[in-house]
Amino acid sequence: MWKCTNCHHVELGSVKPESCPLCGAEAEKLVLHEVPGIKGEKTLQNLKAGFVAESQANLRNLAFAMKAEQEGYPQMARLFRAVAEAEAVHAFHHLRLLGGISGTQENMESAFEKENLASNAYPGFIKEANEEDNPHVARIFGYSRDVERGHARLYSKALDHMVSDVDTEYYVCGICGYVSDGVLPDECPICGASKEKFRKVV
Repeated sequence: MWKCTNCHHVELGSVKPESCPLCGAEAEKLVLHEVPGIKGEKTLQNLKAGFVAESQANLRNLAFAMKAEQEGYPQMARLFRAVAEAEAVHAFHHLRLLGGISGTQENMESAFEKENLASNAYPGFIKEANEEDNPHVARIFGYSRDVERGHARLYSKALDHMVSDVDTEYYVCGICGYVSDGVLPDECPICGASKEKFRKVV
């Protein structure tokens, strides 16, 4: 395994890549990365695949729970949320075994870099969605692009205040995912949703 010292991405494989497949950093930025207690490349590949599958299952079941609530099936919604929680436990263990959870500062730096990379990918997604006459998809991609940039700013700001550990409240827009720090806005600056659509993170 190889770890990028620029974006903290971990790439599986015994052969050193020519560059980081995530951020494009040159090979010199990639260092050998070993996971204590794990032997064999197939097991590492399976852990990575398991993490992706369990993470997707977690979000899928949460989405199903929201739909069940909307349709008036509270018991089904609770079941979906319970299974989603179980999938999150599985995903956490897979990520932990992969060595994907570091100290808080490195986790923050990694999250910051990944948000920047994600926001940079969306302009291409938007262009292709419009070219294929999918304006509704392009609009959602646009929300994601703008919100990811905001996430990167929040991580950068938090890194600056790690020593003082400033106590900040966060509010998330339920329409586009915009995160407001410290103040509940009257209107979402990204999608225009009213403040009633925001949820306080506890």
